[in-house]
Amino acid sequence: MKTQEELCEEFQRLFDADLLDEAEAILDKLEPLSDEEIQQTLTNAPLDDEPVSARERAGFEEIRRFLDGQRRQRAG
Repeated sequence: MKTQEELCEEFQRLFDADLLDEAEAILDKLEPLSDEEIQQTLTNAPLDDEPVSARERAGFEEIRRFLDGQRRQRAG
């Protein structure tokens, strides 16, 4: 059984090779990320890696607020 990381790498390889049907089949095997994992990825992503527009930053902030709201609902 492949690890989640190996499945992600396989997906990316197939996607890059334009083997979309095969790549899609890999998606069914991946476990969804938790809200915390998504939040951590957003928090740790370097903003200076690529230019980010004000519109994109606003979108990131909207996602962050949504995830915070979801977390409060579950705790609540």
